[in-house]
Amino acid sequence: MNMNSMNINRILPHWIAVCLSGLIALAPALAQADKPIRILCAGDSITVGCTDNPKWQVPFEFGYRSGLYSRLLKGGYRFQFVGDSPQPWNGASGKPTNEPVLDLRKFDQDHHRGYSGAATAGALAAVRNWIADDPDLILLMVGINDGGKPEAKENLNKILQAVFAAKPGVGMIVAQITPKAKFVQAIMDYNTYIRETLVPSFQAQGRRITTVDQYANLLKDGAIDPSLFSNGINHPGPVAYDRMAQTWYEGIRAFPGLQTNL
Repeated sequence: MNMNSMNINRILPHWIAVCLSGLIALAPALAQADKPIRILCAGDSITVGCTDNPKWQVPFEFGYRSGLYSRLLKGGYRFQFVGDSPQPWNGASGKPTNEPVLDLRKFDQDHHRGYSGAATAGALAAVRNWIADDPDLILLMVGINDGGKPEAKENLNKILQAVFAAKPGVGMIVAQITPKAKFVQAIMDYNTYIRETLVPSFQAQGRRITTVDQYANLLKDGAIDPSLFSNGINHPGPVAYDRMAQTWYEGIRAFPGLQTNL
């Protein structure tokens, strides 16, 4: 055996050990990237996907959730919607009478934490259930049922505090909420608070949180478009729900740390 062969034999075991060590260290990251993103859609009847219930003359199509499902699937994401709300199938606001075109139940993707009539106080009380769902990313849109009450902002702040206290590493996208069919200044003020005060304050604490504008999806030429509402009050129609799905999808695409799932 020549001197070069002896040097190689000395070096090779160390080199293998270094490589194996690197692969072992990398394995958890690879496994994490391969896991489905657990997405929790949380909020009120708009998260449920309600239309003109309890009459349900406008077909139920899971609201924005069906459009978001299709976009995530097409985008190459591995994901699982989580949550244990029974609505709308429990008949709390009447049961849908149609067969959805894209039935998320068939794919085990009809999971969410949307509840008809829920306000920010109800959402705050439900945080423990959200954490039990073990989400990686929470899509939160709540506040339209608070009627512009001052405590809505305080409750929303408490919701975020409770979520991050229970699960510090979770991601959150907080929506600037949709309008009602008739202009409400308090909703504008609430959205300004989310965009300019609430979300930046949690970002400054190092939390993984962003915001998206769902208000604009029910506007035409800068004004509220009544034709985009299914019940003439506050529930979006099919066109608006699809726009909302696109907005959520863009928010997810831009969210830090989720690109590895593409």
